[in-house]
Amino acid sequence: MPGQEYRQAVEEILSIPKFTKEKHDFGILRSYLQALGSPEQGIRIIHVAGTNGKGSVTRMLGGFLQKAGRHVGCFLSPHLVRINERILVNGAEIPDDAFAEGYRAIKKAQDENGLPQLTFFEVLFILALLYFHTENVQDAVLETGLGGRLDATSSIPADLFVITEIGMDHEEYLGSTIEEIAGEKAGIITGDAPVVFHTQEPKADPVIRERAKRFGCKAVLDCGKYTRTEDENGLRIKVNAQGIDFSFRNDYDMYNHVLLPTRALYQVENAVTAITAAPFLFPEYGKEELQKLIRAGLAGFFWEGRMEEVRPGLYVDGAHNPSAAEQLVKSISLLLEQGTWKETQLIFGASGDKDIKEVLQALAKIPWSRVIFTRYEGDRAASLEKLEKLAKDIFSSGTRVSSAGSLILAMKEAQPGMRREDVLTVVSGSLYLVGEMKRGNYA
Repeated sequence: MPGQEYRQAVEEILSIPKFTKEKHDFGILRSYLQALGSPEQGIRIIHVAGTNGKGSVTRMLGGFLQKAGRHVGCFLSPHLVRINERILVNGAEIPDDAFAEGYRAIKKAQDENGLPQLTFFEVLFILALLYFHTENVQDAVLETGLGGRLDATSSIPADLFVITEIGMDHEEYLGSTIEEIAGEKAGIITGDAPVVFHTQEPKADPVIRERAKRFGCKAVLDCGKYTRTEDENGLRIKVNAQGIDFSFRNDYDMYNHVLLPTRALYQVENAVTAITAAPFLFPEYGKEELQKLIRAGLAGFFWEGRMEEVRPGLYVDGAHNPSAAEQLVKSISLLLEQGTWKETQLIFGASGDKDIKEVLQALAKIPWSRVIFTRYEGDRAASLEKLEKLAKDIFSSGTRVSSAGSLILAMKEAQPGMRREDVLTVVSGSLYLVGEMKRGNYA
């Protein structure tokens, strides 16, 4: 039965460890692709890497392409509710039967060619390429999984490289300094295609440029120069009831009053990156035509779990590293300035391998009335004891700190406040926590 085959495929894939230092040689991945008919051929590839923002930029670029009438695939991670969320064609998730069919083809190629078992991410990457080929996708925007240099997505040539914000995360796999992590992210640059980057970290920029120089990239554009200054090229932002209105100038054009329908300030930086990359996707477009396309694409932008208001006064955001937490604080601070909130609540749960203390130190810049620690389901979740120990002396004496053994219990504790219109509640610390909230319909 098709449904049973899909469920079995998902169960088998989810049983493969998601994080491992051991990655296959690209030769093995290419052997799989060759055995499957080289599904990547004939597709224009846009490759996106970074610590934060790469998923948003992937969706934005996909949105531009879709608005232009292109048949576009997006490969994303992680998923919040269903694994199908990782593979999209024209914004729609891969159907269950196509998912099962693709996995069956991968297993057949493995058995017939004596190939080794793929990792979790590698399976999904090849499955995505198979589906894109079946659906006659013209452009594929690929979000890197972990790092870039050794990531499965780097096993095929790309026509455009995009690198977003770089910060400290996954240090056990990528390195202990910004420069080392930037080197891993810059590893997606494997050819002379143009490079657009917005690391928001000056120490990372020379690493990107050196890698691009090594491969003789046709163009190298740093979006940071358009957003780091307050001069005529700087970024100008206003927030209104519809979202964020921003203006900026890059080397190509001046963009006045572009609307982004979100309260997440960090998405403006991602939009600048996507806009700066857009001329490489549409070289045949004039400035006026491209402006119209970009505005239409951003007007329909939505990214679940990123400063998402799931109901009035209740926001969820998967900020899971220090730089993402800093960005989240800016958005929450703006909400507090513009709203009539009398109290604030934070429901926080994180993965145990994250830099939780630094994340909490960033979040503590918000005057929380109450903080409720919790844990999502899964072995990677940090224990309540660890969260309580790390949070000691971080929050002000006026903050009530408590713990709840599960998300549903944490939501029950926060419920009295959520019934009030003057209480702002934020759920954060991990996309796994956000995903569990959406699966359980706690919102």
